[in-house]
Amino acid sequence: GLVKMINHGEEHDFIQGIFTEGDSFGEPPLIGEFPYPAGARAITDIQLLALPRKHFITLLREHFEVHLHFTQLMCQRVLYKAEVLKTINLGHPEERILAVIDLLKTKLSRERYSMDNHFVVPVTRQDIADMTGLRVETVIRKVGLLAEQGRLSVSDRKILRAYEP
Repeated sequence: GLVKMINHGEEHDFIQGIFTEGDSFGEPPLIGEFPYPAGARAITDIQLLALPRKHFITLLREHFEVHLHFTQLMCQRVLYKAEVLKTINLGHPEERILAVIDLLKTKLSRERYSMDNHFVVPVTRQDIADMTGLRVETVIRKVGLLAEQGRLSVSDRKILRAYEP
């Protein structure tokens, strides 16, 4: 399933990231011994495995390949966060929306989230707003504009973005 990591704000929430089957999350607070900086909410049905800190640290100590995997994972997440920050700081709402959709398209399984050579965006317009810092009304308007421009399409209220040939 899908899980979103959320920071709750006074005016609106901000989605830090989307996690899918096989992904792990919540490791930095376990390693760094600090409070969780965000909450998590399932978007779809999920199976969740929780590992106590003591067992996680033992796993890292005793299995270098697992430790290396998590180190690489943390580096990938830093890169992803840099991409998200760049996306949010882009001036035009249309570019923010497309950048977030393209990040999801790159991250999520083509087999599971595609239809007719198009990526089917599995999150709501509200989720896109929460990922870009835009209001949901702006996302709705701009998705319509992007569809008119042929940069994405909408079918049965689902947003679709073509895969590159």
